[in-house]
Parts: sequence; structure tokens; C-alpha cells
Amino acid sequence: MKRTLHLKVTDQVSTLNRITSAFVRLQYNINELTVKPAKEEGFSDMFIVANIKDEKILKVLIAKLKKQVNVLEIKDITPEEV
Repeated sequence: MKRTLHLKVTDQVSTLNRITSAFVRLQYNINELTVKPAKEEGFSDMFIVANIKDEKILKVLIAKLKKQVNVLEIKDITPEEV
């Protein structure tokens, strides 16, 4: 199932590397990645789409991302399937 995650991150050099490393460790690819400046200066909104079928893996991934210093908040904004 395609999952869409919204992350609020700090604008620092290592941010993207730290986030992609979490995906690499779990052996998942990022299908889409969009980053745009947030309303607050020094922060960005990051949207990641990845094909993650297993709910347990999703929870592990979110937990790993929350541990990153550069990630302030993370939400699963995947639209409900009709």
C-alpha cells in the first residue's frame, strides 16, 4: 500500500541523509519525495510516498524517523481507501 508521510524537519545539511538512511535500513524505496519551505523560517515540510504494506514496518519506520534530531513531527497522511 502506498503510504504518504508528512514530516516537519529542520533545514540542516544532514537532514535528507538521516531520513533516507531510515528507509535504507528497512530496505524500502522512496517512490516520491517533495520538500518545500514551511511557514516558519529554518524548517521545511517534507512529503514522502513509499510502498509499505506491513503496518508493523510502518510503525518501526515512524519510530526511527521520530528519533532523528532533525525531525520535529511526522504524520501518516495516507488517504483512506474507498
